Amino acid sequence: MPKRLQRGFCEELLLILLFVLLFVLTSSYKFDFLIWFVNVPLLLLVYHKPIKRAILLLLAPSILAVAISFTWVAEYNWHAYVLSSAIFSSFLFLFAVIFNVASKKVKGCLRIFIAPFAYSLLIVIYSFSPINSYWADWSMFQNMMAPLIWLVGSNGITFLIILIHSVIAFYIMEKDKKMLITGCMVVLFLLGSYVYSFNADPEGQRIKVALLQGNFNQDWGWRHANSRGIIFDTYENMSVEASKSKPGLIVWPEYAIADEILNNTDLMKRLSNLARKTNAHLVIGTVRFYDGFYGYERLRNDVSLVFASDGKFIGEYSSVKPIPFEKWVLPGNNTNIFYTDIGNFGVSLCYEETQKSVSKSFSSKKAQFLVSLANNQVLDETAGMYLTNLYTNLRAAENGKYLIRATNTGITKIVNPYGKVEAQLPPYARGILIRDIYLNNRITFYAKYGDIILNIFLFILGVLFLKKLLH
Repeated sequence: MPKRLQRGFCEELLLILLFVLLFVLTSSYKFDFLIWFVNVPLLLLVYHKPIKRAILLLLAPSILAVAISFTWVAEYNWHAYVLSSAIFSSFLFLFAVIFNVASKKVKGCLRIFIAPFAYSLLIVIYSFSPINSYWADWSMFQNMMAPLIWLVGSNGITFLIILIHSVIAFYIMEKDKKMLITGCMVVLFLLGSYVYSFNADPEGQRIKVALLQGNFNQDWGWRHANSRGIIFDTYENMSVEASKSKPGLIVWPEYAIADEILNNTDLMKRLSNLARKTNAHLVIGTVRFYDGFYGYERLRNDVSLVFASDGKFIGEYSSVKPIPFEKWVLPGNNTNIFYTDIGNFGVSLCYEETQKSVSKSFSSKKAQFLVSLANNQVLDETAGMYLTNLYTNLRAAENGKYLIRATNTGITKIVNPYGKVEAQLPPYARGILIRDIYLNNRITFYAKYGDIILNIFLFILGVLFLKKLLH
């Protein structure tokens, strides 16, 4: 093999390995600072390559990076692992192919916008896939971007992250100082947003909340069988203990009681009495069963119940977006919020943490803070537990509101309106998290208008690219 070809092959192999390594390390949640570099090797790999060569080079890294990073999904469900790996791999593959083709046609500084444009366009297209496209949202690793994120949302932040990747790649390839200056300006803007988010002090009406983490790591069958006994007793005792600090709200996690409560007069009365005894509003994660089965699983709703401090039952909310792989969990009808003496709030359940439309709906209905209930027990001891919990930071930041998250085994935490985690409990331990939060009536531009700013910018870029491609 000629030395030139040998050197080219070694460079391509190095870029493939580097991309896979960066992708895997970033997705492991322990090296999230690598988010600013992760796609650079992929862009370098396909730049100015013949299309057939680019396609051949992309197969291995796009499949390997995702397959390795998503191994934690297999702990949940093998079907989910195969489907999600295939979808994300195809996403990365198409992203790099579009960059390869367009970068040959578009000249000048406009080229640095090819990668973020392609990535953002694919996020929109893949949002219609069976698993949506939230998994491609790199801003989950960099959510503290207020006030910018209040305007452009998480997709806008992801656009800027990919723009940084593009600037770095083009500077390595062409040493263009204009592109470098543009990138530095974007970095300074993002850094300013981070510094502001890190140091900002929330304001508003103050209330004290208590979040319970029961840490029952047994399977569903055991928790269902013991829901009215040891589990209910434990959460009841924890609530009484928490009431010594006089919280206005006590929150139990998703499926805290893995049995029907609404049709059980004794349990409803017991919870009503507990609310009066603790002098606190209660949010309870439970279930509603239906006749019929999907496979071996009984049909059900994922439900949260809310009681007032005087014992009155305020209402219920059923998840409108249950996880798509659990067909036995039926969706609710609408995203209602709870209007109470201590403030207005919406409750998201499990998979809804990843769905920005749910929290946006709560904000539009004048929620003053957000509540999230989760039970990620099946993901215990995997990267999935940590990765999925990052989405709540995004939801808090996008909507400019406190978000309080109660879980069974972790991670129970409180996130302020700037996306900063103010306090959390260690996972895999029973505990109570008590802290003050501040309510506000702010409806961010993003919560009100969604991705309109990003979409307008993408439309303008699309027109400019189309002109270049046609000529």
